[in-house]
Amino acid sequence: REYDVYNRFPIGSYALVKLAILPFGGGYAGQVLAARLLMLAFFAAAAVLAYLALARLTGERWIALAATLWACSSYYVLHYADMVSAEASTNLFGVMLVFHGMVVHAQEGRFRQLLAKTAVAILLGWHVVALVAPFVLLGLASEAWRARRGGARAALASLVRSRCLAYGAFSVLVCALALGFNLANEYRALGGEVAPLDLPSFHSVLRRTAAEVSPAHAALIEWPAFLRAQAGGAGGALTPFALVDALGLDLAQPFHGTWRPHWGFALAGAATTAACLAGLRFLPCRVPLAALLLAGWCWTLAFRGSTALHEFEAMFHLGVPLVLGAGALAGLRRALGEGRASRALPALALAALALFAVSAQRMGGVGHDAEAAARQRDLAADAYAIAGIARGRSVLDEGIVGQLWRGYFIRNYWLAGSYLPHQPAGGEEEWRRALRHDYLIAPADFGGSLTPGNRRLFLYRPAGLTRIRASFAAREPAQRARFDVHRDGRTLTYVREDCAPEDTEDRFFLHVYATDGGAREGLDFRFREHGVRFGGGCMASAGLPDYEVRSVRTGQYDASGHLWEAEFPLDAEAWLARYASFAAREPALRARFDAHLDGRTLTLVREACDASDAADRFFVHVYAAAGGGREAIDFWFRERGIVHGGKCMASVALPDYAVERIAFGQYDASGHLWEAELALGDASE
Repeated sequence: REYDVYNRFPIGSYALVKLAILPFGGGYAGQVLAARLLMLAFFAAAAVLAYLALARLTGERWIALAATLWACSSYYVLHYADMVSAEASTNLFGVMLVFHGMVVHAQEGRFRQLLAKTAVAILLGWHVVALVAPFVLLGLASEAWRARRGGARAALASLVRSRCLAYGAFSVLVCALALGFNLANEYRALGGEVAPLDLPSFHSVLRRTAAEVSPAHAALIEWPAFLRAQAGGAGGALTPFALVDALGLDLAQPFHGTWRPHWGFALAGAATTAACLAGLRFLPCRVPLAALLLAGWCWTLAFRGSTALHEFEAMFHLGVPLVLGAGALAGLRRALGEGRASRALPALALAALALFAVSAQRMGGVGHDAEAAARQRDLAADAYAIAGIARGRSVLDEGIVGQLWRGYFIRNYWLAGSYLPHQPAGGEEEWRRALRHDYLIAPADFGGSLTPGNRRLFLYRPAGLTRIRASFAAREPAQRARFDVHRDGRTLTYVREDCAPEDTEDRFFLHVYATDGGAREGLDFRFREHGVRFGGGCMASAGLPDYEVRSVRTGQYDASGHLWEAEFPLDAEAWLARYASFAAREPALRARFDAHLDGRTLTLVREACDASDAADRFFVHVYAAAGGGREAIDFWFRERGIVHGGKCMASVALPDYAVERIAFGQYDASGHLWEAELALGDASE
């Protein structure tokens, strides 16, 4: 698991979670319980704020209560209300806090309290920006429309004096300060040696806005599929979970990148949003209501690179059921009259309360079943991985790392407090007895294993890593260089003893050349993404592609573009055997590189060769028989050859027509280094 310098949300939510768990010290079960209770408190506060805002808008507490309970009964809100995250309940609270401030400002003109609430909400998370943006734009449009009769000058003057404009500028300033704080911390934590545009938060913005897209997720962000999913999210926000569960629909299934909403939810979400926008003319404070209605859409559309992958983002469509419920019940009160409405509205509020209670109860059962299934799956995955390590397999082995990343890690079984016996020591001993090894770290060890110098969290004692490093030291690497490079299946492992911090600061390059002479593939990486430092040494691993690889060129870049490099064939024994077969026979032509002809393949071989002999471009000019003209098949040595163990060898395929002679050699800076000519006659046929 990576431990990276990355703050994608403002510090407020993280700081509050830290304060909540401080009293529990190393008691992980207590920490998680406290954090979850904090999230539930934010959810409850968001519901109260929604109720108070709707009560102000409609003038009827029963309407506000019924609409709030209905909106809070959806799968998204109930399932993720206690998720310990800076993206869920804390942000929902921020959105409702600012919405309440907007309503108070619209009714009483209290502008400073709106500014204060907005600043607090932004410090908790970015989602509130999706409420602020439509509020500012709609407010400016409304003011310009009212001032239109006075002409362009009057409209411009109203915009200059506009509180909406001042509010928007204030929000941008607070966002800039919060983001600047995060970026400054990232820059400092990374040693001040990272270009601003390479900071993790900038790459996060690119991923979230879909400017950078993983091929695995490309289909999910295509507009037809994405819009259907988001419309389904709005429709799902309208529907209490009790109804979803009773109908057996797939809305309650985990997302996992494959979730697709039922068409009925997609149509309901799109149609209801449009109907609510049209019906706002019957309600007061239209601008705050319209902003709340559009907030979920603004967020999901602007950041579709993230919202396409995360089901819980649909909880921010809470404005759809709130506005629909308030508007529909206000219309019902008008239609029934005060007398009958005074009896009907409390009954509807009680019905909404019952629906909320049943939905919460059913969601608890679904969550329990899902946790039980996850425990079984992840226990099996982690047990497989740890057992493999106990049998001596490398911690950097691709299969084991993949298993560990796929689960939640053994630490989470202590965090939850119920996955294994409640006492951490008891849980550790149970695992040790079951797997018969000593690589698990006790909970107390976590503080020391997660440090800026060791950015990957391993579940093993340092002694276990030392044994693994010793196993590499006992065998000959594929290539010796500043880092010894070992090959284990389709994984390269870089090992260095006496590893200094500067040894892992520069970027590693890894260029892979296919056997068929195809294009080079670059698999560059940074040490903090693939490596670990401990006991004075360091190790890193990188996976190779799944096609046949002829050779590998790897090393590190420094500020000048080069630090060290190594190039070697992936199968050194086979390469050396092939070289020996050519060296044992007379070449077709002796030159700076001896030329061997093997069927339709020309192989150039040189003894006592170094990198300088292979640095310049090779030319091969093929002359067809019977005056058929000349064909040039020039190449760079690293595209067709290998320098290994003081020997050079490169091969190039000849065309499939009859060849009379071949002229070949190398160009240098002046245009010529050496050349030779080989007459074939009929030998090439």
